[in-house]
Amino acid sequence: MSLYDYILSPIIVFIVGYTLLRLMGKKAVTEMTMFDLLAVLVVGNIITTPITSNQLGLATYYSLAIAIIYIVFARLKLINKIRPIMTPSSTVLIRSGEIIEHALKKERMTVSEIISSLRVKGYTNVEDIEMMTIESTGKISIIPKSDKRPLQANDLQVTPSPTFVEIPLVIDGEIIDHNLNFLHLDYRWLWNQLMAYNLNEGNLSEITLATYNQQGFVDVDITSKKQNEGPNGYKPGRN
Repeated sequence: MSLYDYILSPIIVFIVGYTLLRLMGKKAVTEMTMFDLLAVLVVGNIITTPITSNQLGLATYYSLAIAIIYIVFARLKLINKIRPIMTPSSTVLIRSGEIIEHALKKERMTVSEIISSLRVKGYTNVEDIEMMTIESTGKISIIPKSDKRPLQANDLQVTPSPTFVEIPLVIDGEIIDHNLNFLHLDYRWLWNQLMAYNLNEGNLSEITLATYNQQGFVDVDITSKKQNEGPNGYKPGRN
């Protein structure tokens, strides 16, 4: 075996793979569609073919070598002068309520994907956004305009109650016994709570979720049998 096989080859494989992922864009790393995932899998298979086609011992060596190279690259990214070369910068997609079209082309994103990302964050109007960026990790970050951001407790100069995580007691019609035990409650207490929703043991299968709230009562979500109609029943997609 030559110097190329033991040292240069794994370094070249790692650099080629990293370069190809950079060319494919930040979206291909985390915000994956089925096409993005397929592309990454195909590229990964192509660049590792020279490794996996050899014997097990050599393949193990290459895997270890690439892991070491990855660690070295991760360390190099901590150096300020080198970081801009190795890590792609964030890209602004929306600024002051305006979509930046050339940024979408750069990141190979569509307006539909922008709208979808806004919905994930709880926004429906592009004009409500002060800045939207795709970070170096491929994740989307959104800063709403000051008059569109959620109201904060300090805006009202009040001290909020401590955060309380509601505890599931019924999920998909099944009672979560260990949560009842944790709260030192029993079935009788649960049935009394469900009576407020006109529910009893026979209606248990209709309960999608029932949770213990901060006030010590039960919140219930019942399986809906009605279909939304009209504009309020819109859902994304062609159907």
